[in-house]
Amino acid sequence: MKPTFKLCAVAKDEGPYLAEWVFHHLHFGFDAIHVYINRTSDASAAVLERIRGTYPQVSYEFIDWVDLCDPGVGAKLQTIAYAKELDRSRQEGFGWLLFLDVDEFWVPNDFATPVERFVAAISGDGQPQPICHLWHCELGQRAPFTPLQRGAGYELSSHLKTLFPLDGIDIRHVRVHHPIFGAQVTPLDADGAPMTFDEQQSELAAQSVMKPKSAYIIHRMYRSEAEYLSLSLRGRPSQRSLLKMNRPGYRSHRNVTVHRRFFWPEEEFRAYDRDRERFLSELDIETLIAADKLAILERAERATVLIKEKLDTPERDRAVAFLKGTRHEVVPEEDKAASEPSPASVAPRDHAVPGREAPRSRSWLSILAGWFGLSRQHRMP
Repeated sequence: MKPTFKLCAVAKDEGPYLAEWVFHHLHFGFDAIHVYINRTSDASAAVLERIRGTYPQVSYEFIDWVDLCDPGVGAKLQTIAYAKELDRSRQEGFGWLLFLDVDEFWVPNDFATPVERFVAAISGDGQPQPICHLWHCELGQRAPFTPLQRGAGYELSSHLKTLFPLDGIDIRHVRVHHPIFGAQVTPLDADGAPMTFDEQQSELAAQSVMKPKSAYIIHRMYRSEAEYLSLSLRGRPSQRSLLKMNRPGYRSHRNVTVHRRFFWPEEEFRAYDRDRERFLSELDIETLIAADKLAILERAERATVLIKEKLDTPERDRAVAFLKGTRHEVVPEEDKAASEPSPASVAPRDHAVPGREAPRSRSWLSILAGWFGLSRQHRMP
């Protein structure tokens, strides 16, 4: 019997991203997708409801009931959702399960092989084993809300996500990156070799296996500078703190030397891109997510102010690290002095040209609202 593949995610304020993420994984052969909505304030449910109307294999539910438990339990919201989905997927008879975030995309290296055929090639005639996929961290793009791009740069990471069979395999505990399996289970890498893990951190790959393989997870952890900054105010699905500065800087095509790129076959990518545009057009969700896009850009501006305020507190080091690579990066005074030109070589800037108005700085919000053709009256309150 044909094995079936299910994908599960926990999503918080992911409204502008859900449709592309769902399309991508349906395109590569996942049979069902289930999303747990968590503490969301945007149109995520409306987007998923619109998708479900045409694609009933896509479902969702709210999981805010976990907040009724002890705070220590609430901090484990993501693994609670995963454990629930593991149990349900087994009862429903699914063959394979993958846990991803909405900024993570399962991708075969040839950009063509569906997940079923990929797994068949890795498993062969033997007992199916878990398959570990390395993160390929996409570098930040210039414009917010940019879809996957052929030729985008990325960096390898030791973090991984695991696609695993549900039948005839000993699964002891779910975790975010890699479940704990019984001793008889031999996780494989995406080339079919036994996976080697870091000796100190059991959910991470060892440095010896850090290289591109037959399939991987694109982690869109930066997207664009505005979206990167905005994430600091969204927090994690399992936590409620106002400001999260848990990333060591913004890495983009602008500030990093690009050594690796996603050069997928052009014909396959063009077909994918056409299908994505058709999928989004048929759903007609732009009006649902327009206010959410502007809310993300507003959040980026607000986050920038709050993070800069941390520069005068004991959290300065974390704030400096988080702002690294952005246009708000904190430059040490000695470096700043060394890079400034001498006064004699700089033309004065405080004299306006007669008859011409001095240029005004514009925020991301005003610039991008113009791109989207949206005014402030359309924003969320």
